This record gives sequence, structure tokens and C-alpha cells, in this order.
Amino acid sequence: MNRYLFTPGPVPVPSAFASMDEREMISHREEVFFELMELIQSKLRSLLKTEGPVIIFPSSGTGALEALVNNFITAEDRVLSVSCGQFGERFREIAGRTEAEIIPLDIEPGRAIEAGSVANAVVKDPGISVVLLTHNETSTGVLNPLKTVIEAIPDDGPLVLVDAVSSLGSTPCFPEDLGIDGFASCSQKGLMTPPGLGLVWLSDRGWDLLESKKERKPCYYFDLKLHRKYLEKERPQNPFTPPVSLLKTLNRSLGFILDNGLENWFASRIRFAASFIEGTSKMGMAPFVRDSEVRSPGVSAVIFDGYAESVRKNLAEMGVVVGGGQGRMKNSILRFAHYADTAWPDLALLLGSVYGSLDLTGYHPDTDFIRVAWKRWNGGEF
Repeated sequence: MNRYLFTPGPVPVPSAFASMDEREMISHREEVFFELMELIQSKLRSLLKTEGPVIIFPSSGTGALEALVNNFITAEDRVLSVSCGQFGERFREIAGRTEAEIIPLDIEPGRAIEAGSVANAVVKDPGISVVLLTHNETSTGVLNPLKTVIEAIPDDGPLVLVDAVSSLGSTPCFPEDLGIDGFASCSQKGLMTPPGLGLVWLSDRGWDLLESKKERKPCYYFDLKLHRKYLEKERPQNPFTPPVSLLKTLNRSLGFILDNGLENWFASRIRFAASFIEGTSKMGMAPFVRDSEVRSPGVSAVIFDGYAESVRKNLAEMGVVVGGGQGRMKNSILRFAHYADTAWPDLALLLGSVYGSLDLTGYHPDTDFIRVAWKRWNGGEF
């Protein structure tokens, strides 16, 4: 039986990205690797619309988040941690390991971060030196309006560090335009590459602050300045042995996204997500994120009260793998990813499988779901 992966990471890697030459190893100290690094850096700059370097670690997205934290936050810092879900809380937990003072600002899951609440917290507490934000909250399917949020923070205010783990590659993530000082991301979601690569980008302000810090950091493997030093050698490289095969796949994935055209690629993710929500809504299943303006194009959370685990089990038996709810949403929602190069046949398969899974539980959805989804797919008005 075929398996169809719709989890919010890892995601299916198109077979064209992982061709046979992935098995051919190269040294990370030879010319062919340096050329690969140059290609990847050039493509990442195009994807991010920036001129700055992107540090690539052999790690998960969590490792990249830890790199941001350990390079910038100390026990002397006061950190405003803004969370609207499980991964905002994880960013908070990582920062808390530094013994910095954490000031929590929590938003109800399913709702987006509000600019006014963040700006008020910063203005009321001038001692805050760092703000932690999440771009796309994977646990709820919320895409936070970062540009609006960050614009409300004074220009000379605290450093803004962002979890972009599940946004990069699926939605515009242009850090200079957003006003971000540093972000962390990874390979296995919007970049359609197997797990194992963590990415960190810093603004000029971020690099300047890092250079000005006199105290020694406890991290070595995640030392951002060390990685930049090697990246800016006469030929770009990594200070340690990198996962060469993953970098080859990342190079292909970035090329695929850019060749599609960023506007077209991001629009295709919105199209899939919106059509999926139309179809599941017609079945009687409401989206967890009620405000369509802040729904993620990469992952959709749908309420299946009383049916979630049964539907997930039925889907698994059909060979369709989706994500369950997390935290207090564990038994009430399911999460469906739209990161991969998916089109109408994939959507029809997914919706038909959800329909069948619901029918097996004794809940009989409206059979018109596929017409409604098809109409939205073709840009129809309702």
C-alpha cells in the first residue's frame, strides 16, 4: 500500500530532488563543495531577498533556535516571549535554559499575535532586551502578521528573534522587509528537503550586536561568528563536517522554488490550503483558525471534536498520515500540511480520504465537498 505523507514535517521530498548522485560523497574541503555552497547561498539570498549570509547547521530547526538563543541571550537579559501555541512555548523553554528572566505574553491558541499587545509590553518594560516571536505556529496553523507586529516596536527597541521553522519556503519570509534581527528555520518543511539542516539569518544590527559582545558563549558547534568566518573564507565552507547529501537536495529544492517564481509558488500554497478548508468545511468540520486572513498556507488545523483520533487512525489505515493536535488541542484537531509540490489530484485524494474516514466513524459528511473544493480551486466565488 502506498503511503501519503501530509504531516507538518517532514514532508515528501520530490524524487527529482534526490537523484542517484546524492550517494556520491564529496569532501567538504574540495572545490566542488565550495561551488555547491556558493549556489546555495545565492539561492537563499534570492528566496529571502537579502544580501546577508545564511548560516547552515547540521541540525533540526530546534537546533537553529538554540543557536539563536545561545548566541544572543544571557542570564542578565529580560526576554519577552510571545506565544500562541506549542512552538512559541518551545522557543520560550529554550530561552529559559539560559536563566534569563522570561516575561511571557500568551495569546489564545488559534488566534494571531496582536501588534498592540507586544508594543505595550515593550514600552511598559524598557528593560526588555529581546523579543521572541513565531512566524508560523505549526501547532495551530496561524500565520502571524509579523510586519505589523514588528513595526509597532520602537526602532531602537529590543532585538527581535523569530522562529521561522515552518514558514520559510511556504510564504513570503523576507526578513529585512519584516524588520527581523534574527531568524531560525530548517530544511524539512517549506524547503522540501529531508530533516537535518538548520538555518540562521541575522540582520546587520544582529551581527553588529554579536560582534560587540565581549563575554564568551558556551556554545562551540552553534557559534554563529565561527560559522560566518568559514562561510566568508576565499571559498565558502562549513567549520565542521556537513551533511553533503542534504545540501545537494537543498540546492535542488531552492532551484525548484525559484524557477516556479516566488509569487507563483506562494500563491499555489494558499490555493491548496484554501481549497482544502472549503472542502472540510462543507463536510461540517470547522477550521481551528477562524480568521482566514491569518491562516497558514503551509499547515491547516481542522476541528474534529469527538472524531479526531478515530479519523486519524482511519486515515493511517488508508495510508494517509496526518498530524494530530498538540497540548490541549490533542484530541480535538488534526493538522494537514501543504508544504510539498502538491496539486489538485493530491487535494482530491486527501479530501476523499477525510470523507471516507469520517464516514467510517458513523459521521456522514455532505458529499458535495469535492464540488465546493473544486470551485475554490478554480477561483470561484461563493
